[in-house]
Amino acid sequence: MNGYYKKEVNILIAIFIFKIAILILLPLTGDEAYFIKWGANLSQGYYDHPPMVGWLIYLMSYVSESHIFYRMFPVITTFIVAWVIYKIALLYNIRNSKAFYTALVFLASPVDLLLALMTNDIALLLFSSLGTLFLLYSLEKKEWFRYALLAGIFLGAAFLSKYFAVFLMFSLLIFSFYMYKSKATKTVVVVTLIVLLFIAQNLYFNYNSCWNNIMFNFFARTENNAYNIKTVLGYFAMIIYIFTPWGLYYLFKTNFTKRNPLQRLLISILAVAFFIFLVVSLKNKIGLHWFLLFTPYMFLLFTFVHENNLNKLFKYNAIFTFIHIAILMTVVLLPTSLLEDHKKYSDIVMYTQPQEVCKKLEQLSDERVFTSSYSTASVLSHHCEKDVTVLFSTSKYGRMDDKLLDVRTLKDKDITLFNKRPINEKQLEQVCKSNKIEKVEIENANFYMATCKEFDYEKYKTFYLDVQKEKFYNIPDWLPVGKCYFRDRYYK
Repeated sequence: MNGYYKKEVNILIAIFIFKIAILILLPLTGDEAYFIKWGANLSQGYYDHPPMVGWLIYLMSYVSESHIFYRMFPVITTFIVAWVIYKIALLYNIRNSKAFYTALVFLASPVDLLLALMTNDIALLLFSSLGTLFLLYSLEKKEWFRYALLAGIFLGAAFLSKYFAVFLMFSLLIFSFYMYKSKATKTVVVVTLIVLLFIAQNLYFNYNSCWNNIMFNFFARTENNAYNIKTVLGYFAMIIYIFTPWGLYYLFKTNFTKRNPLQRLLISILAVAFFIFLVVSLKNKIGLHWFLLFTPYMFLLFTFVHENNLNKLFKYNAIFTFIHIAILMTVVLLPTSLLEDHKKYSDIVMYTQPQEVCKKLEQLSDERVFTSSYSTASVLSHHCEKDVTVLFSTSKYGRMDDKLLDVRTLKDKDITLFNKRPINEKQLEQVCKSNKIEKVEIENANFYMATCKEFDYEKYKTFYLDVQKEKFYNIPDWLPVGKCYFRDRYYK
C-alpha cells in the first residue's frame, strides 16, 4: 500500500519536515508557558481547566524541560489521530484503500500542520479519539470488556483534559443506544463507571479549591458576553476553513442516501457539536481549538466521497498546506527589526528574544519579580528560570498565581514590577508608600519597571483582592465548599 501511495507519502514527508522546522523556530507562546507552569507546580487541578496537560508536561519534564520537546507530543498525536480515522473507517466496512487515503487527507490538511503547540486541546484530541475508537470496538467486537475498560480510561482522561469531552460522550451515548439498542448496555455501564471515577477526582479538587474550574468556565468566562453577528459568521467561516471550500464541494456532490453505521455515528457526533457551537457562537468567538475534538469525525465524512474526488482533495489540501507553510516560515524567519513600528513590538521582542529580557531581570536582586500579565509571567518564568508572578491583575484568565502567592507575605516589603506596557502610576500610589517608574529599552523595544516601597497589603486587599473575590471567588450558595484557598487566606 505504501508503494502505491509513494507520491502522497513523499508530500507528507515534506510537510512533516516543514512542520518540525516551524515548531522549532516558533517562539514559546503564552498559553504553552502557562501550561508548563502547571507542570512545574504539580497539583490535583488548576484554576482554568482540568489538569491533564499539566500532568503530561510534568511527566515529560523528566526527559527534558524544553518547550520544543513538549511539542513532540502534538506531533505524535496527529499521527495517532490519523490512525484512529483509518481504524474507525475500517471498522464500519470502508474499503482499506479509501480508509487509508482519508487518513492521508487529514495529514495533508492545514489542521494537521497547525497542531504543533502543547496545549490542553491536544490532550483532549488524543484521549477522546482513542476513547471513541475503543468504545466502538467494544460495541462491535467479541472482546468487549477489554475495549470498554480502555474506552473508559481514555474518555476519562479526555474529561480531565477539558470539559468539552462531555459533548462527545453525550453524542456517543446517543449513538450507542440508537444503533446497538440493549446490546450497548453492558459497554455503556462499564465505560460510565470508569469515567465517573475521573469526574469524581475533578469534583473533589473543585470542592477543595474554590470550585475553580466551574467558576471560570461557567461564570467568569461568560460574563458580559453579548449577541454578536460577527462571532456567528466567524463560526461558519471556521467550518469552511476546516473542511475547505473544495472539501465541502465534494461532500455536496456525494450521495449520502445509503445509511450505514458510520454515517449514523458521524451524524450523532457532528449534529450535537455543530448545534452547541452555533448556540455558543451567538455570544462567543469560536476558534479553531473548539473544533479540534471533532476534527477526526469531520474528516471521516470524506470516506463517502468518490475516490477520484478524494484524490483531488488530497492535492488541494496539500497545496493549501504549503501556502500555510510559506506564510508561517516567512513570519518566523522575519527579522524582528522590521517590526519596530508595530504597536506590540515589546511583545515580539519578549517572545522572540526572551534571553535579552532575562539579562535585565538578572540584574535585579529580587528573588521574585511581579507583572500584571499571566502570559508575561509564564514566559519569563520559563526562560529566565526566575519566579515571575502576577500581581495587580483583575483578568479572568490565568489566575494560577492566586493560589501560589500569599499577598500577605508582601506586607511592608519593597517589590519590583516589570511590564510590557506603561505602568499605571495611580495604581502604585494606591498601595505603595512611594514608587519609582522607569522605561527600559531592550532590543529597541520599550519595557517598564517600577519599584514599590513598603507595599500596603490592606490597601491592596481593598482595591484588588476584594474585586477578585467578587468576580472570581463568589461561589454560589448551592455549591458546597470544602476549602477555598482564596477566601480562607484573606477573609477568615
